[in-house]
Amino acid sequence: MMIEQHYDEEVLAGFLSEPIDAAARDKHLDTCPLCKRTLQSIRDTTVLLKEPAIWDRQRISSGPRAETLVLLRRVQATMVAEDAAAESHIRQLLSGPRETWAQKLYAYPEWRTPGLIRRLIGATDSYNFDSPLDAVELTRLMTGIAEGLSPFSGREALVADSWREHAFALTVVGSYEAASEAVHRAEQAGESVSEFSHARTMLMGSLVLRSKEDWTNAAAMARRAAQDFLRYGDVTRYCSARMTEAIIFYDSSQYRKAIAVYGEMRGHYDQLPPSTLAQARHNEGLCYREIGDFEKAEECFANAIDLCDHLQMSVLRAKARWHLARVLMRRGKYDAAVTILNPLREEFQELGMAHDLACASTDVAECLLAMDRPREVAEFCRLAINYFRDAGLAYSAGAMTALAFIQESASLGRLTTEGIADVRVFVENLAKQPELLYAKPVFDLT
Repeated sequence: MMIEQHYDEEVLAGFLSEPIDAAARDKHLDTCPLCKRTLQSIRDTTVLLKEPAIWDRQRISSGPRAETLVLLRRVQATMVAEDAAAESHIRQLLSGPRETWAQKLYAYPEWRTPGLIRRLIGATDSYNFDSPLDAVELTRLMTGIAEGLSPFSGREALVADSWREHAFALTVVGSYEAASEAVHRAEQAGESVSEFSHARTMLMGSLVLRSKEDWTNAAAMARRAAQDFLRYGDVTRYCSARMTEAIIFYDSSQYRKAIAVYGEMRGHYDQLPPSTLAQARHNEGLCYREIGDFEKAEECFANAIDLCDHLQMSVLRAKARWHLARVLMRRGKYDAAVTILNPLREEFQELGMAHDLACASTDVAECLLAMDRPREVAEFCRLAINYFRDAGLAYSAGAMTALAFIQESASLGRLTTEGIADVRVFVENLAKQPELLYAKPVFDLT
């Protein structure tokens, strides 16, 4: 995946006065499909503007061409038939657990149509925010179906769409390297697709760069994608891209810049679907929490939780409740925070959100220690350790060792807020570096 910042049109226009092979001598242009396409588009436009026919003022007929109407109606009829058949197939496909989905597709190859992919893409959002592990498997199957389609007009767009959906599902569960590869596959598939499609891939690439802490390029890519979306009149995607930019500012501790982005977006809130608005309010709450405006942070999280309750967005609701609890901790309201955090342990387990479970476990330990209830910390950590042992996740060993340190320290009466803070920093880094091991000894035997 391209990680350098892309050239803008002004820079690319500078290549027009150079020989046609000049682009091959520029390292970025030689390896960046998006900038190559943009330069070629500028070059083609320049050539066309020199054609006399372009400046011909003769009136162009506004009437439809019969052959074009026939073609469009034929394509429409084909899509309607595929989508109708896919409705029945998708119900059968998703009727059982995810472990059965691949077997069903193997048994019924006739299900693997463009219509099924379109229907699956439409169903993916609910899985991302309610059952993320199902979303990973669902989108993985989508990429296989799309790659296996026979050539037709629109095939590449479906392949690119499928890989983008898979990339997003992977980021939800913290599989960032796999998400990076999925974005690269989307870029490859979309080389001949529209600029709008490229903007979507660029936005997904920005999310992956964010996970690699390449803040500058990630923010620039998100902003450029937002501009493209607004030019096409897609307000929802414009706001999603701006939210990504704000999240990047948040991750790089530029909280007031992030809040300014939400301020620029606020005029579009009434045009957003409730699910996107819920995400915006949740993320805005994070920023207010970090600058110490806890009242506004609580308001944002409460608004997000209310929206998620109505929409049954389990994942975002769990995250919003967790972050509301962290606001309460900042305000010294540990009893109220524990009331929220305790039920979240089972929710995070059921949703497969192991990384969030590990982080929330350290928050519970901090609350119980502040409330002078250290004995309860050991039992809570024991339950979390059992989950990681049974789950067999990539970073289970590191998480179990870190939680074991808290458990044993609590049992020995040696648990401190500094020790909990040390563990929290460690587990927060596990999603990006799953190979990390917690090397600190559980306690000193000497």
